[in-house]
Amino acid sequence: MQWLVDQRLGAQHIMSYRLVIDPGETASHAHDGTEEALYVVEGAGNITVESITHVVAPGNAVFIPAGCEHSYESTGDDALVIVGAMAPPIDPVAIRTVMPTLDLSAALRTSSIDEGSIRPTMMHEHGVKPTLMGERSFRVLVNPEVGCRQMTQFTGVIPTGRAPLHAHPHEEAVYILEGEGRLWIGDEPAGALRRGSVVFFPIGVRHTMENRGSTEMKVLGAFSPAGSPEAKLPPA
Repeated sequence: MQWLVDQRLGAQHIMSYRLVIDPGETASHAHDGTEEALYVVEGAGNITVESITHVVAPGNAVFIPAGCEHSYESTGDDALVIVGAMAPPIDPVAIRTVMPTLDLSAALRTSSIDEGSIRPTMMHEHGVKPTLMGERSFRVLVNPEVGCRQMTQFTGVIPTGRAPLHAHPHEEAVYILEGEGRLWIGDEPAGALRRGSVVFFPIGVRHTMENRGSTEMKVLGAFSPAGSPEAKLPPA
């Protein structure tokens, strides 16, 4: 487990992580008071929320309601790699290890969650219609429409070139899935971007990401408060 964005960076609304589970291994836990949206980057496995199991592969996103017990299992020959976000941020010590629920029909429960009322949801990225934003496009995977009230998770495609500077009314955590480029904060270059790079944008910070490669750059983003990736603040 590697924390990518958390309160040590000044995040007040969102935190993000990268989780690697080796073949044949499992991990189970729960956290109260924070919602989670995760995206499978590599590998194959099962993600079980309470007693609902999703078979996952790269491009799948899963929404986990606050307080729900959930587990990850790597079933492929390679590690299961997940990048996820949580909102609002919590102290990692508040994440509690649990024994996974084994049978939905069992009378015993392992938590106080009403399994009939939860709405864990899995989204298939390529089943989501892309929304055009100039020359760029994005697919919203998790947002209030699937029950996630605190944040929005999306993937975006950036063609070669540099978009205009802009700022958002939300905090945003971005993970580079494919491609390479350069990060701009204001009018100054702030660093190189490549697969696995992580960027945190506080509210109101003017920025853009330039694709300097010959192929599209793909990003995974999550932001809070929830809304549209198109939402921008007026120039100030």
